[in-house]
Amino acid sequence: MENTLLLQGMGYAEDNYLNDDASHLIVDKQLIPTLMDLNGKRIIDFGCGMGGMTLWYASKWDCEIYGVDIDSHHINVAKELKRKHGVQNVQFEKRNIVDDPLEGKFDYIFLNDVVEHIREDYLVNIFQQLSKALTPDGGIFVSYPPWKSPYASHLNHVIKIPWVQFLPTSTVDGLIDKNDHPIVGDLESTLRESYEGLNHMTHKKLMGVIEQTTLTEDYRKSHTILNRVTPFKKTNFRVFPLNYLITKEFILLKNK
Repeated sequence: MENTLLLQGMGYAEDNYLNDDASHLIVDKQLIPTLMDLNGKRIIDFGCGMGGMTLWYASKWDCEIYGVDIDSHHINVAKELKRKHGVQNVQFEKRNIVDDPLEGKFDYIFLNDVVEHIREDYLVNIFQQLSKALTPDGGIFVSYPPWKSPYASHLNHVIKIPWVQFLPTSTVDGLIDKNDHPIVGDLESTLRESYEGLNHMTHKKLMGVIEQTTLTEDYRKSHTILNRVTPFKKTNFRVFPLNYLITKEFILLKNK
């Protein structure tokens, strides 16, 4: 990996780790401590990317955590960030859990901004493997921006247009061509590849995947920009057209 991309990845992942106000993770970091206590737990951060959230879990709780990802560039950044900050209770590994299943049992498994990047048929295999790795009382926490989200395109950091994914295809292609650039990754190494790799995930699609496993939904929160207003802080806005304001879905799954 080029040194420029390594530094770019380090900067991005470090912000995810240290900045509790990072815009795409702020709700995750506020919600997770209210749902679970990770002290003394054994944890998998699946699809850990460049390790920012993995290190956040490891630093916030006295836990044993493993970050796994299939992208070697991501894992290289994560290991470098771990070394820089001297975090001891975390290990990073490049691993395809379908071909090389997880060993042992885990109390919690996290998938932060992961499910929207994986084909639905392959997600079934992944969740089947993850369900087998849970302790009897364990849970799988999933967060992702649904396709109707204003930020679901993953282009907003360079193309400042909410809901850009619903513009005509030719318009989106032109905007991507104008702003395309290398990104950290050996599987998706450009902005275009990242966009074209999205599966247009929705809650209905995800539940269709989960129904093919032993898992069931235990908790769901649909966060919208309206939740910033105090009277609506705990309200889930899921009906049309307010469902287009959902910025992130949060699901906790458990074995039946």
